[in-house]
Parts: sequence; C-alpha cells; structure tokens
Amino acid sequence: MLLYILTIGIAMILVFLGNYFWFPADMSLLKIILLDVMLPFLIVAWDGISATLIRHALPNKWFTKDVKFHHVSKAECKFYELLGIKYWKDHVLELGMFTSFSKKTVADPNDPAYVERFIMECNYGVQVHMWNMALAFVLLLFFPRDIAIRFILPAAIANAILSILPTMILRYNIPRLKRLLVILEKKQARKNEQ
Repeated sequence: MLLYILTIGIAMILVFLGNYFWFPADMSLLKIILLDVMLPFLIVAWDGISATLIRHALPNKWFTKDVKFHHVSKAECKFYELLGIKYWKDHVLELGMFTSFSKKTVADPNDPAYVERFIMECNYGVQVHMWNMALAFVLLLFFPRDIAIRFILPAAIANAILSILPTMILRYNIPRLKRLLVILEKKQARKNEQ
C-alpha cells in the first residue's frame, strides 16, 4: 500500500512542479492544484469502470485454468524470481475483495474448487491490469489537448507503472496454483477410491 501511495504522491508532486515551475501553463495556481488532486480519483474511477466491464462482460470460460492464452512460461517465472518477487509480492496491494474474492478469507485452502477459482481470478486480474494499462491512455481523448498532455498523460503513465507489479505477481502465482491443484486433485481422487 505504501508503494502505491508513494508512487501516486510523487507523480502528483512532479505533475504540479512541472505545470507550475518547469513548463508554466497559462493556468491559475488553484486550477493546477485542482487538476492535480483530481488525477488519482479520475484514474481509479476509470480503472474501476474498465475492471467491472471486463469482469462482468467476459465469460468465465475464457479465464479457466485450461485456457492456453493465460499460460506462463518457465522463462517468465525465472525472470520474476530474478527480480526477487518472492520477497516483495506480499507488500503489493491486493484488490481481490472488489471482485468478491480475497485470498485472505479462505474457508478451505485445500479445496480444489477454491484453487480453481483462485486461478480464474488470477487470470481475470492479469487481464484487468493489462487493459487498465492501455485504457488509461484513452482518457487523453476526453480532455482538451493542453490538459491531456500536462495532466492526464503523466497520470496514465503512473497508472501503467502501478499495474505492472500486480500483473507480474498474478502471472508468477498461476503456475504454482496449477501445480497445487494437480496435487489436491490427486489427493481427492485417492480419498474417493478408499
């Protein structure tokens, strides 16, 4: 959470400084401050709208464990391990509660149905973050050119940077969850045979 607040705060400070000192705009101090303060709320609202559309408009079958599109290669996982993902992944904000799924409230983590749902939610999460990276730039079309370049563009770039970390974490977790699912399904099959 601290990482997000710091990144947003630094982006807001840079946008303010850029517009007030470095590349002075023909705007009042109040207008610059209001636009600067509006940015995080605008981006979060836009991300929420696009996430809701992706989550509810697309069929679940596109995000199940068997869909090849969501395959994560060993090389990609190795890259994440080189970045030390094991050490920092738990410090990145988890927003699964907005889709009525949170890994922190688990009734039975050894239930194969739960792990399958977890994989599906990870696949949804990857798509949501990837689309949010791109769709934030669409906001540029809704504002006058001066405001779009001076305010919306830096906010969209900060949003893209903040979307990279959760995307990497979700993609890193998917192969581990698939291996866990195979183990749990084998255990359940042996239990059913007895």
